[in-house]
Amino acid sequence: MKSFLFIFFLMISVSFYGQNTLAPNRFIVTAKIDTLLAKRSNCFSHTKTSFKYYHIQLYNGQSMNTARSVKGDFQTKFPEIPVVIEWESPEFKVWAGEYETKLAADQALLKIKQSYRNAFIVNPKD
Repeated sequence: MKSFLFIFFLMISVSFYGQNTLAPNRFIVTAKIDTLLAKRSNCFSHTKTSFKYYHIQLYNGQSMNTARSVKGDFQTKFPEIPVVIEWESPEFKVWAGEYETKLAADQALLKIKQSYRNAFIVNPKD
């Protein structure tokens, strides 16, 4: 009788184990999920984000007025190169240009270094 009860409880505990190791996990992907993922990727592909490009950093500091001054001065000297002020807590950064390759950024840096000796190339995605 004791062996019967032992086998009975053993069988019950095995059946209550809770995980079926024979069946693999399957995820059901519906059309709505695919649509949402496509919309999300479209949102990010149409926006022009600065971390895709190399930039030339002209200023780094806590003064917004100085950053605006550097930006204005740069725009008068190099009107063909776009310049932006970025905020990375706790400092303002003035970035010039959007260069897809480091070689293009290096060529622009040679011209810019004549007026801004402390300028250097940044790649924010690193």
